[in-house]
This record gives sequence, C-alpha cells and structure tokens, in this order.
Amino acid sequence: MISFIKGILFSHEEENAIIDVGGIGYHLFIPPNIFPQDKKPGDEVFFYTYLQIKEDSWQLFGFPLKEQLEVFRLLISVSGIGAKLGMSMLNHFSYRQIISLITSGDSKGLSTVPGIGKKTAQRLVLELKEKFKKMDESAWEKEDEQVVEHKSLNEDAVLALIQLGYSAPEARSACLRAYNALGPEAETQEIIKGALKLLGKF
Repeated sequence: MISFIKGILFSHEEENAIIDVGGIGYHLFIPPNIFPQDKKPGDEVFFYTYLQIKEDSWQLFGFPLKEQLEVFRLLISVSGIGAKLGMSMLNHFSYRQIISLITSGDSKGLSTVPGIGKKTAQRLVLELKEKFKKMDESAWEKEDEQVVEHKSLNEDAVLALIQLGYSAPEARSACLRAYNALGPEAETQEIIKGALKLLGKF
C-alpha cells in the first residue's frame, strides 16, 4: 500500500503528474482543479495517494489534502462510482462542497457533475449522508487552499460567467483556477479573462 508520495515534480499535464522519488518516476492521476497551481517541474511536492489495483493495471491517484483522499474513498465505495467519476466530482466541486451537497441531500446539485445521473446522485446521498454527518467536525477545519476565495472579487467574476451562459459550478471552478493562477492582486476583469481562457472561449 502506498499511502503518500513525496518527491520532485518531473512533469504535469492535465490530470497526469510524474513524481521523481529517488530516481523512480511515479505516475499519479490528480484532478486538475486541486493540483497546486504554484508547483512547477523541479519543485518538491507531497500527495496523499490511493492505489487502485485491477487485473490489467495499477493506477495511483494523488490528493494534496488528506480530506480530499478520504472523500474520494467514500465516493468510490458507492456502487456505480468508479475512480474516474470520483476524480471528476473532486474536479467539479471542492471536497467541502461535496460534503455539503450530500449531507444536505442535494442530489440535483450532485447531478451537475458530468456522468452523474439522477439515480446515481440519489444513491450517493442515500449511502453517504450519515457517514459524512458522523465525521468529526475538526477533521474538516483545515482550509482547502485550492478553493480559497476572494469573496467580493470572485463572486462578481462568477456572476459574469453565469450571465454568459455557464453553469454556476462551471463558472466558479474556472474563476477559482484563474484566481489561483493570477494571484490575490488580480482584478475582476483579469479573472474573467483568465477563466474564459481556461474554458477555451477567449
């Protein structure tokens, strides 16, 4: 069992990252939206990991935060939710948002994730609602650095994208990624432009 990986980032593209650990390159699948935006090849990185073993392949999934890994484990414990779909959910929502959606019974919100239909969303709520509720509140005190928001600035940018026709989760995700890349001094218009570039519309 591989619990975590600590090494040098060799390369990163989309959801794929290769980490050099003592001269051995480990291939990790990491949701793009939770990959630390400040990390570049040559930087030291640390990821909690989940090793999935199948008959024809071994796949290693990485997460910057332990809480993300724990949510991922619970998601894929539900029938119909494989690793790829679990990754998609953590790429679409922050782990805190997933917990909130499931504990509040918001199956409609969960179904906004590509690949999550109405029945699957209802199953997620049915099977995980109590498990998330029973978790110690202190386990979720650490802020997810990838979703730290500049409240007034990002809300304006998100609203602008929604008015352009994007869904709320899609708009928020793109704006957060743009904000993380541009830094806290970025103006609203810069974030909007950055988000549109990420969405391939600028």
